[in-house]
Amino acid sequence: MRLGLLGGTFNPIHFGHLRSAEEIYENLKLDRIIFIPSAVPPHKDITKITPFFHRFKMTSLATKGCPHFSVSDIEERLPGKSYSIETLKYLHKTYGEKVTFYFILGLDEFLNIVSWKDYRDLSTLCNFVVIDRPGYPRSRVNEIITQELSKDFVFDARDNRFIHPSNYSIYLRQTTLIDISSTKIREYATERQSIRFLMPDAVYEYICREGLYRE
Repeated sequence: MRLGLLGGTFNPIHFGHLRSAEEIYENLKLDRIIFIPSAVPPHKDITKITPFFHRFKMTSLATKGCPHFSVSDIEERLPGKSYSIETLKYLHKTYGEKVTFYFILGLDEFLNIVSWKDYRDLSTLCNFVVIDRPGYPRSRVNEIITQELSKDFVFDARDNRFIHPSNYSIYLRQTTLIDISSTKIREYATERQSIRFLMPDAVYEYICREGLYRE
């Protein structure tokens, strides 16, 4: 089984997340993509983040009805901060050797990967799928991979990926660039501007019903 993993605070989830996941699902012929809302993001002030319950609920509403999307509360169940390395180790124990993981993240996040816990070990546990982001060029990708992760990666121009002897790869992919951000949505909501059509209707209705991002 080939499982895509898409983590994030999803505060809130929007069409940018969903469309990218859909295109990666098709491009890499994955069996399923699991959305994993972060419970305690290590790089963010948890006191300023919407409670996990709401973010998990919005992600569930956004993916409902799509058979190849699912949502996991794994990082809420694991103790401590939501480190990706701990999540991946847990998933390996849970699913066993019959599953290959594809860890999906934006280029902006990948360029900052040296700040992640045990980041060099991540590429021994999963494939990476790095998605282009508006305003972030790929010019530093080769440097990050060969100097910070491992010199053993070799670039395959035919498939636009870096391959490691462990058989794990780092795929570079471009999806439809939808310039929407959760930060901008929250700003719109706080300023009483419309956030309609930036996310599925069910998520929009939930935000309105719960009065989120209005303070």
